[in-house]
Amino acid sequence: MKRLFALCLAFALCAVPMTAWAAPAWPSGVTIQADGGIVMEAGTGTVLYGKNMDQPYYPASITKILTALIVIESCDLDEIVTFSHDAVYNVEADSSSAGIDEGDQLTVRDCLYALLLASANESANALAEHVSGTREAFADLMNQRAASLGCTGSHFANPSGLNDENHYTTAHDMAKIAQAAIQNPTFVEICGSRTYRLPNMKRAPAEKFPDGYPIANHHKMWNRNDAAYYNGAFCGKTGYTSLAGNTLVTCAKRGDMTLIAVVLNGHLTHYTDTKAMLDFGFGNFQSLKISEFETTYTSLDNDMTIAGMTAKDTISLDLDEDSRIVIPKSAGFSDAVPHLSYTLDRNAPSNAIAQVNYTYGDQPVGRSYLLLGGAGGADGSGQAADGSGTDGGGQTAGESNGNSGSQAADPSNDNGSGLAADGTNTNGGQPADGSNGNNASPASDGSNGSNASPVPDGSNTGSAPHGSGASGLIPPGGGGGKPGGGSPNTATSFKIPSNLAAVLGIAASLAVITAIIVAVKLYVRSRQEAMALQRRQRRIQRLEDIGYSTAEFERIMEQYRSSTTSSYTPPAKRSRRKRFPFRRS
Repeated sequence: MKRLFALCLAFALCAVPMTAWAAPAWPSGVTIQADGGIVMEAGTGTVLYGKNMDQPYYPASITKILTALIVIESCDLDEIVTFSHDAVYNVEADSSSAGIDEGDQLTVRDCLYALLLASANESANALAEHVSGTREAFADLMNQRAASLGCTGSHFANPSGLNDENHYTTAHDMAKIAQAAIQNPTFVEICGSRTYRLPNMKRAPAEKFPDGYPIANHHKMWNRNDAAYYNGAFCGKTGYTSLAGNTLVTCAKRGDMTLIAVVLNGHLTHYTDTKAMLDFGFGNFQSLKISEFETTYTSLDNDMTIAGMTAKDTISLDLDEDSRIVIPKSAGFSDAVPHLSYTLDRNAPSNAIAQVNYTYGDQPVGRSYLLLGGAGGADGSGQAADGSGTDGGGQTAGESNGNSGSQAADPSNDNGSGLAADGTNTNGGQPADGSNGNNASPASDGSNGSNASPVPDGSNTGSAPHGSGASGLIPPGGGGGKPGGGSPNTATSFKIPSNLAAVLGIAASLAVITAIIVAVKLYVRSRQEAMALQRRQRRIQRLEDIGYSTAEFERIMEQYRSSTTSSYTPPAKRSRRKRFPFRRS
């Protein structure tokens, strides 16, 4: 009777309808008029929205972001730049200028203000000659730097962005360039300034301009007196040519997220397009600190193994404290799927042994490094995790702007007619934190060059930590995300439509999970022999890099093997004579 009941129960479990909780869909509903555009989260590189984001377009003067970044990385700000005849006069007629003449001598700092605020093409030329000797050589340097940032659809032919059929970029590439630029505090300080005064210019003699020739930032979104003002905008660059149309790069920070919006080939709607994309990003997404939610990789205790090496009294692991993921506000952390990889990028900290990449559907949303927190070999010594690694294109964004006052920025297009400079503000600048009003100080927020560290959205505090297993991270008992075995958590949970069938639904879920575990174990076992040597050599190299010898590694492995080879022989089953109900007397 008991067996019959069990059989019926099994059929009932299979017959119960179950519905899987799917992760909320990626937000949509934003449109822009420009031909190309993107909004990307700076800390993680997560693309929140894109329109033709990998299609090449002419960039115009937003090119100068890359020019400025290279100059800042290559020069001391107090170096003197002498303007040649070619630098001043080899530009298109009526293009943007700061009034600098042949023979003028300015510091690199002065030239960068002229470049990023007044969009001065003569300053771009002079800086390129100062760094590389010729503009052509500097263009080669621009293409090398862009490639190092992961740009794949760009080619730069000059430092200014003036019309050239061989000078083009994509919205995604420009977002990556801006992502790298805002990690540099000097760039943020200069680019986010509202006004500046250029000294020692022939066309602006000291008797007429004793405090220097005033220039103003063309970007309108951090001018509180302009209709285009956007709360949180702190950095960016405008552009315009007859071929490129309106182009615009804008960086804005609110709460835990810094967003980069890029507009290419805009049609006089570049500011409204930018606002629409920034509103979409801030309104629909959240940034979560991985270490506050992830438990799978930090619960590696004494009986866990990593690529065949025991963690018992030897290894303690930590997740990078500054790493984050960006997901929809309607989603929970467990909706992001982790993928463990032993292939480390060049930005990995020295004590990283792996990285955990997170995806939301097919969308990459962030990563964290798995750090060797303490190695307790024979002498008990260890290496502390420094947590200083970046994730490539980290976020060192300025704080929300605190600028006040007025800006006499030229409302004309960036590369159009000359600058109508405002001479009323002698100390200009946009203090990013609201504490300094002198010469623009939108410095970075002081956080490291990796992902920012915002507090998770309170709406997600009820989300369960993700606990799915990962290839190469296998507990000895063959169980899931807990030491000593047990069922692993998975990225998909199950819900029974009827409350009365809750118990049956849970049992059915466990049955499905068990089937998944069996399938995964069979797959892992089929690959285990081929990967064993590779994992062993990788682990040996990693240990040697942090000070372990091969002999010490062999000793650790021998201890591990000896601790797992003990066999258990179950007691022999006692035969029990079954009683037949119709025994003959």
